[in-house]
Amino acid sequence: MSKGKWGLRSTFFLFTRRCIITFLEMQADSLDLLQEVQNHAQYTLAKLKHYINRGYYEFVKKTKCIEGSVTITTVANQFSYTISDAANLAYVYIPFSVRYIRDSDVYVGDVLKPWPGGYGNLPKKISYSSLPRYYWLKAVHTNTSIEVGTWPVADEDDKTIKIDAFMWPVSELSDDADIPNIKLAYHDALVYYAVSRIFGMVGHLQPEWKQKSLFYLSEFERLVSEANEFMAYQSDEPIEIEDFYQQLDYGYE
Repeated sequence: MSKGKWGLRSTFFLFTRRCIITFLEMQADSLDLLQEVQNHAQYTLAKLKHYINRGYYEFVKKTKCIEGSVTITTVANQFSYTISDAANLAYVYIPFSVRYIRDSDVYVGDVLKPWPGGYGNLPKKISYSSLPRYYWLKAVHTNTSIEVGTWPVADEDDKTIKIDAFMWPVSELSDDADIPNIKLAYHDALVYYAVSRIFGMVGHLQPEWKQKSLFYLSEFERLVSEANEFMAYQSDEPIEIEDFYQQLDYGYE
């Protein structure tokens, strides 16, 4: 595999460029690597933008690199809470800590454990308490969000359910000046993913394009591996991810 042939000069440029990398600059960098297929009938700028955003979500999915919190104010005896109660529930990927806070002057609150078996295994008879000990989650696939509740059901107003979680991006990249909410060192992963997908669309026409698709996908996966190796994760006894998936089969597709 010739370095000149595979465009590694352009790839090296990606690592030595400016400090702020915008959506427009990602498109330009992608086009530098896609010069030979830009005039192909299957290529469109809309597809390139789509695949850059798809790379954004795939990178976040594989690295869990965005962390955030969702706070929900309880309503006495309300069984469940959705995005109408807390809009940021729409962006929860995997929660690693769920707490119930009864006193406004207490920030941490009590840790809630995942209900064994999840929503589908809740008792048929509802019970209520001022001291819930568990939480449950349910997928809401129609709006790619989640529904959450406590068990027993919280019977007091104005308490707080606080979810610390790995999050999805709040929005796709759309404006030229948009910048992805991931570390600068890994912005190139989005370019590599998009380039790989574009070459993959036409890879059946030329073996070299298929090989380039695989090469740039490997570059994407390399940055994913680097990110997983070097980025800091929560260390305060997080909820096991397996526990989460037992409750909820939910992800970005």
